[in-house]
Amino acid sequence: MEIAELRDKLKAELAVVEKFFEIAKARGANGSVTKSATGVDIPRPAAQPNLRMPGLERKYGALAETVQEAIKLAPDKYTIADLFEILGKIGKPLEKGQIGTVLNRLSNRENSPIQVHRRGKGSRATIFKKVSETKV
Repeated sequence: MEIAELRDKLKAELAVVEKFFEIAKARGANGSVTKSATGVDIPRPAAQPNLRMPGLERKYGALAETVQEAIKLAPDKYTIADLFEILGKIGKPLEKGQIGTVLNRLSNRENSPIQVHRRGKGSRATIFKKVSETKV
């Protein structure tokens, strides 16, 4: 390949890169105000919240509150799958991993409203139970 051909090829590639850079800049990829080619401001789309997540206000402890609501509706002994089903029925679906994390943290607290009745092993689910309100 001759030097002149190589130079022309590089110029063409550079032109393509510059064009992509201008497009990205026009769309606000660098965090600048987005403007169209005509100079008119283009509104940026608002960040989409996770609409499945309860507590859209994102306050501290929203997941724990949601799981505790389900615990109140659950039988005395229940599993993560039971709470998953209850939360789905009341319109506050959570992932099983989220429910499990909340249950483990709740069960490790002092004066916890729940306790582990039987630890899970393999495919056998952990069974949690409600702690009775009246302690002597």
